[in-house]
Amino acid sequence: MARNIKIGDIGDYAADQFDKLLKAAVFETDKRVKLASPVDTGRFRASWAIGENAAPFPGVPEGSYPTASPPNAVNYQLGTEKAGNVYSVHNNLVYADPLARGHSREAPDGWVDGVAKDIQTWVDSEADRIGRQS
Repeated sequence: MARNIKIGDIGDYAADQFDKLLKAAVFETDKRVKLASPVDTGRFRASWAIGENAAPFPGVPEGSYPTASPPNAVNYQLGTEKAGNVYSVHNNLVYADPLARGHSREAPDGWVDGVAKDIQTWVDSEADRIGRQS
């Protein structure tokens, strides 16, 4: 069903739709990278964080993090994602880079790139869905 939008409201409407897609993409990326992460103690998985215009989260302290849903670490208020900001899903543990490059039998080299490619496909699909619902 077509939606009636006044000419003067088109810009705001498009920005709102984009922000909705951006928010969903940030959370979907965070979820997928955590689920794909190799797990020994769970510290690596628990240390993924979402950043807005920065990536300061140092990671969780040493220990065991066996829960399937690690805590979300963010450096901004969740749900306020807006176009113009840069969002990152990052892991600042010292051994994060080697794990991302395949130094684990559980996660082969390229697994992070695989998540990124899957997210791009997901974003394209989600943008189509949002467009059809508008």
